[in-house]
Amino acid sequence: MGKYHTPFRFQPSILTVFCFFAGIFAGTMWVNRMGAGLKEQLGVFGQAFLTGSTQPPSLELLAELLLKRSLGIGILWLLGMSLFAVPGFCLAAVYAGFSMAFLISSMTVQAGLMGVFLFLLSVFPQIFYLPVLAVLYIWAMAPGNKIHGGGFAVLLILTAAGAASELWLNPWFLHFASGF
Repeated sequence: MGKYHTPFRFQPSILTVFCFFAGIFAGTMWVNRMGAGLKEQLGVFGQAFLTGSTQPPSLELLAELLLKRSLGIGILWLLGMSLFAVPGFCLAAVYAGFSMAFLISSMTVQAGLMGVFLFLLSVFPQIFYLPVLAVLYIWAMAPGNKIHGGGFAVLLILTAAGAASELWLNPWFLHFASGF
C-alpha cells in the first residue's frame, strides 16, 4: 500500500444514509407513477385534514399512536442489540425516506410549492423523535451492546411527547397554515 493510501473500512452510517436516500428516491417515484385517480384521492384526504373535518384527537387515539410509536422504537432498540443492527437500521432508513418523500410529494401535488411549507409544518412537531432515533442508532453502532434500561425509559418518555405533539400539534399547525 502507498504512503497515503488507507484501506477501506465499512462504515454503517454511510450505508444507512444511502438507504435513506434510496427510500426518498423510491417514495418520490411511487407518487409520480401513481394514477390520476389515486392522486385525486390523496388530495381529498389532504383537504379533509387541512380543513379540520377529521375526528378530534382523543385519549384513545393517543394510546393507539403511542403504542405504534413505542413498538417501533422498541423494535429498533432490540435490533440495535442484535447482529441485525445495520440491516435493521437500513430498513428503517428506507422506510423513513420513503414515508417522507411520499408525504412531501403528495403535498406538493396537492398544494404546489405551498406543499413544501405544509410538509415542514407537519414534520416540525415530531422533532421529539429525532433524538430518540439518534440515540438508538448510536447505541446500536457502539461496540459492546448494552441494555441501557434507564436510558430507554427516557427515550420512551420522549416518544410519548412526540406522539402527543403529532396528535395535537400537527392538526393545529396545519389548520393554522391552511388559512393562508
